[in-house]
Amino acid sequence: MNFTYETTDRKGCYETFEWDNMWIDYANDDVTPRVLYIGDSISYGSRSLVAAEMGSSALVDVYATSKGIDNCCYQDCIKLFGRQQKARDCIIFNNGLHGWHLDDEAEYGPLYEQMVQFLQTEFPGVPLALILTTYISDEDQRKRVEKRNAVVCKIAEKYDLPVIDLYAVSAAMPELLKKDGVHFQREGYEALGKAIAEVLRQILAK
Repeated sequence: MNFTYETTDRKGCYETFEWDNMWIDYANDDVTPRVLYIGDSISYGSRSLVAAEMGSSALVDVYATSKGIDNCCYQDCIKLFGRQQKARDCIIFNNGLHGWHLDDEAEYGPLYEQMVQFLQTEFPGVPLALILTTYISDEDQRKRVEKRNAVVCKIAEKYDLPVIDLYAVSAAMPELLKKDGVHFQREGYEALGKAIAEVLRQILAK
């Protein structure tokens, strides 16, 4: 998986290379519970491991993108992807490794909250969980990730939403980061998949 991670041009809404990657699991199955997993390259990398952990209890679809949370097309792309699903019984959402041009509190927070409101409006009655962004090796960027995660926790508390703490999971296994300091070896994605699946089981059981 050769996903891009912006390291140079961080001043504008668009990255040097913009990408979207989508997967719908067993698209004709309209019986098995279905998860909508929205996120980034970490989300795409962990999707199959989440699906493996869930087994026959749930299908896991993913819309992964390099879009920052302020991208004017982001919500439209989610709408389009949602129309291609048979249905969805749970949504899990992450966005923290892109959109580095945004101030982590003054801009990122309000935009993230708007996304939560959008997801609840676009998919009414569907349980939503928020995912904390994973650990990265670059110290300066890691501090920004931690600020963003703190913002997400406040929003989750405000809207009474469960949080999937992938930061804690990934921070405990820095040796499983790839050379880019962002993405993970398979063992790392397996650990993330297990953490996500644990929360999904609780949500889907309600």
